Amino acid sequence: MNPLVSIILPSYNHKEYLKERLDSILNQTFQNFELIMLDDASTDGSQEFLKAYKDHPKVAHSVFNEINTGSPFKQWQRGLELAKGEYVWIAESDDACELNFLASSMEVFGLYSEASIVVAQTFKFTSQKIGGEVYHHIFKESNPTLISQKNINFCPILNVSACIFKNPKLGNGSNEFVNYRLIGDRVFYHEFFYGGLVVKNSNTRSYFRKEGESVSALKFKDSSYLKQYFKEHLRFIDYVYQNTKLPETFYNAYLSKFFKRVRDRMNKKDKLSLTYLLLVIKYKTKLK
Repeated sequence: MNPLVSIILPSYNHKEYLKERLDSILNQTFQNFELIMLDDASTDGSQEFLKAYKDHPKVAHSVFNEINTGSPFKQWQRGLELAKGEYVWIAESDDACELNFLASSMEVFGLYSEASIVVAQTFKFTSQKIGGEVYHHIFKESNPTLISQKNINFCPILNVSACIFKNPKLGNGSNEFVNYRLIGDRVFYHEFFYGGLVVKNSNTRSYFRKEGESVSALKFKDSSYLKQYFKEHLRFIDYVYQNTKLPETFYNAYLSKFFKRVRDRMNKKDKLSLTYLLLVIKYKTKLK
């Protein structure tokens, strides 16, 4: 297989990792690709670094925002609108991969023509070492598998850099996943690939950067973040319920799971606030 692959590089304040990321892209053994570089108003010199590559023959687009969008998923949307390839790889700017990543993924698509997404074997890594394997929830029971209601409680693929997917061809219309700041990846997979076949590829590796303890963990977040987190999960499950005839038992279980996740991370002071009271009311009134 030799189709065009559109590689979207969404960058924000990852200057120290950009050379490693770009080397892992530009030196792929599979070379039929276009690179779309997007920087979301970085303040660490990332834009200046990327501008040195803007005339590279593989770079199709370079978009440097002057004002931060506030959401990585708006960058995804912009890249997808520009993408001309039959397949797409969103290569996050702090991750890395083996140089056969694209070639191996294309071989899997050749074997599974009906596949929507191919996911490379994924490992955590830091600047010092390669760590353990990351197990994507979608493969808990089988490989290949489908994105379906049974795995609605989890983000099916934990690191978008690990996968190549068929171009959903967004056009310039409104897309649900862009309305989220925190869980847009979960929404994206469900919105465009629900019912689609996902195949794990063990013949190459993607590396998911985890420098130190993850600051994205909920235990580090304040009440305003937790409120937004619950609101986004509520919006998502409402979207799924309306569009896929989700059983009410699934709906209630999902909502309860993420309400309890937020509740258990709020301190006593937060639980005496009006914000928390309104959150409890919202949760109880939304149960089916």
